[in-house]
Order: sequence, then C-alpha cells, then structure tokens
Amino acid sequence: MKFKFKFGEFFLGLATLLAIVLSIVLWIFIMTSDQRFSNIGQNQNNTTKEQARSHSAKSLYDLYIPTTSYGFVDGRLCQLYDSKNNLTLEFTKEIQKAKAVSDVKKIVKSRAKYEEYLNDDAYLQLVYPDEITFSLFNHLNNSNNDNREFNRFFVSHSNNIIYLGNDQTSAIYRIKIKGANFDKLRKFARNAKTKSPVHLVKLQEGYSPFYSRTTNSQVYSYLTNNQSYSYFVSRLLGTSGVTSKTNKSGQTIYSLNYYTRLKVPDPESGEHNYLYTHFEKNKIPNATNRLLDSVYYVHQLGLTEQDLRFFDADGSNVGYVNYIEGIPVFLNQHDLQVKTTFSYDSINVAFNSVNFQIPIPFDGQTQELKPTAEVVSELGAHGLKQSDIQRIIVGFKIEKDSSHHSLINLIPTYYVKAYDEWKSVDEWEKKNVAPYRKPGETVKTNEVK
Repeated sequence: MKFKFKFGEFFLGLATLLAIVLSIVLWIFIMTSDQRFSNIGQNQNNTTKEQARSHSAKSLYDLYIPTTSYGFVDGRLCQLYDSKNNLTLEFTKEIQKAKAVSDVKKIVKSRAKYEEYLNDDAYLQLVYPDEITFSLFNHLNNSNNDNREFNRFFVSHSNNIIYLGNDQTSAIYRIKIKGANFDKLRKFARNAKTKSPVHLVKLQEGYSPFYSRTTNSQVYSYLTNNQSYSYFVSRLLGTSGVTSKTNKSGQTIYSLNYYTRLKVPDPESGEHNYLYTHFEKNKIPNATNRLLDSVYYVHQLGLTEQDLRFFDADGSNVGYVNYIEGIPVFLNQHDLQVKTTFSYDSINVAFNSVNFQIPIPFDGQTQELKPTAEVVSELGAHGLKQSDIQRIIVGFKIEKDSSHHSLINLIPTYYVKAYDEWKSVDEWEKKNVAPYRKPGETVKTNEVK
C-alpha cells in the first residue's frame, strides 16, 4: 500500500491552525487592553427590575451607547470610525460625568433649521440608531417622567453645552452641563482612521447616511459558540419545579408554574432561537420604562454583552444587536439578537444564543457596496418606494464558512426597514410588496433626493 504525503494539504492545515492560534492570542490581548472590553465585568451582573428603573444598573450606558459618529473633513460631512480610539465610547465616558446645570430648552423646531445644524461643521454628531428618552439618563434631566425623545447629540466647541436632536420632529434641545470634557473626543474625530463621505437623507424614521461612491467593505470572520439550552432553562426558570413538553416540530417548551415558559429549538435543527414568555396582567410601561425594563431582561438572559447595543424601538418593542467594527450584525438573514415585546398580559423576549467569540485575522476578502442612492433607486424599480423606507443602513449578514463548523463570515450588505420589518436589500427585491400597500396606492421611482 502506497502512502502519499500531500504537502499542499499539510501546509494548508498548518496555516489554518496557526491562524486560529494567532486569533486566540489576539483575542486575549484585546480582552486585556482594548477599551471596548473595559467594562465586561460590569455587564455580567444580575440586575433587578427595580435597579434598572432606578438607573442603577451598571451597564445601562454600555447598552445605550450612540453607535455612529459624524464630523466634517475639509468641509464635507463624513462618518467617522476608529476601532482603537472609539469615538462613541469616549463620548459615553464623558457624558456619564456630565451634570445638568439648567433646564432642557427647546431651541429649534423647524426642519430647515434642524438641517442647518446637521450641515454645520462646528458640531460633532453622535447618533443612536433610534430614539431614546430624556429620562433614560436622569442626570441630564431633572425629571424621571420626561418621555420626550431624541436620537442625536451635537457636540460643539464648548464643554459646557450639549445639544440633543430628534430627527423625526426636527426639534433640538439645549442643556447646560458641567463635569464633562470632550477634548479627547475632538482629537479622536480629527485623527479617525476611517472617514467615509456621506450626505444625510430624510426618511420616515430620521436621517440615514447615503454613501456617494462604490466602496469595498471588509469581510470579517469569527469563531462562534452557543450556550446549551440547559443554561438558559436554569437562568430563566430555575432548577426545580420545571416541566417540559416537546411539540411535533421538535421544539421543547419548559414551564415554571403557569406564568413563565421558555421555548427552546430542536437540538438537531442547528438553530439557536429562543422565546422566553412571562405572563402578567399589567399596563404597558411608558417609553422610558420600556427601555429600562428591557435592560433587566437582557441581563437575565446571560448573553455576552460587550458588543450588544440598543438598536430599535417600535411601540411596545425594544431590540438589541451586536455591533462589530461599528456595524450591526443581523442573524438568520434579518433577525435581531434580542427583541423584547411588552403587552397587557405578557412580556416576550425573543433571543439568539450565538456568541461571537474569537476574531480571525483579515484575509483580504471584501464585499462591494453600491452608492446608497443607486440601491434605493433599484428598490424603487422593484416596487419599494423611497417614501416606504423607514431606515437604510449597512449591516452584516452571516454566512457559514465551510472550513470549520464554528466559523462564520460577516458579509457587509444593505439592510432596509420598511413597513416595520427589517430585511436585506436582496430580500426586499424578491418580496412582493403589493400586500403592504393601501388600496389605490401607486409606485413612483427615482425619488432619491
């Protein structure tokens, strides 16, 4: 019997092994030095609902961090990002120190004036993906019951004034503050590694960044893992008095008395979607308490939270996703990592157990992204009008890598929210949107402004 030693396969396997070992070493280095991970210990705490509502949950600021930064370069608005000198984390660190020394004062209420601020190079802009309330951070407001909303901070040259903007209402509020110093933030903005030219376009839910040129965006790879279903059963239901029942589709429902249950996926399905339900008769919380209560439920899950961020809030829903390199990650084509839904008789928490564990060194793979206006125009040709679009962003789509069962690739692609549903552009182009439309509604294309 002849034995053939294939040097090509040997060196390929060796290279793969070295890449994984290097990734583990880099991961350990990042975990001990990168400012993104400085608060991991704070994240893994068991917060009570009372602590969340009293704003004493340590990771409130970790989950509610602005996710996008804008500044001007040579008079042109740019989206700024730097993984080493993270602008949004630096801003959050300083805004936590700030104390309001004046009442909140509305100074702008027209769209024209609002857009003057958006296009004024005197301001840095730190933006949430959706609105939060003034009372979420009560040190910036002397009221716990102020449910006015905002999604955009404007940082001027002064450390003593902060401006808060609401994209939907075109309102800007001014607050005089003390205790914060944004000098390092301004330095980070000047020296940001990535400065992508954009212009802001008003859509249903605010201003979305439109990229004016074709870009080649980096594809990232991660080794992932998932906690076992028993981990979540134990955390959410306990270890005694729990019953179970498996349905025809292979899903098992674990119950604790009549009021609390957890639906877990079929272990053979390869899926990792869970649904936690707690039945209770109650009023739906106001906007601030929905945001705060959702923090409590996120902590109850026991997921890894270092990159988990607030992402979307619609009515009774509050959603979170993981952000990697400043970009949100969608699961199962278009799902969020955690989605909490409040109703009059129950609270539902849908979540996915995936954990992005170890980044793999960049291998040079990129994905081409068209200019945003071109994408919107193509969607219009397929029946989805610009006026239908609530938001459009660049997000990561997950693709499994065939070289290892736990290895996934994060592919940059456009995601669009329309009719309160998030889908990739590819999904919307294959979707018949006629059932979403009102009778007699017509479609106009070429609406991009």
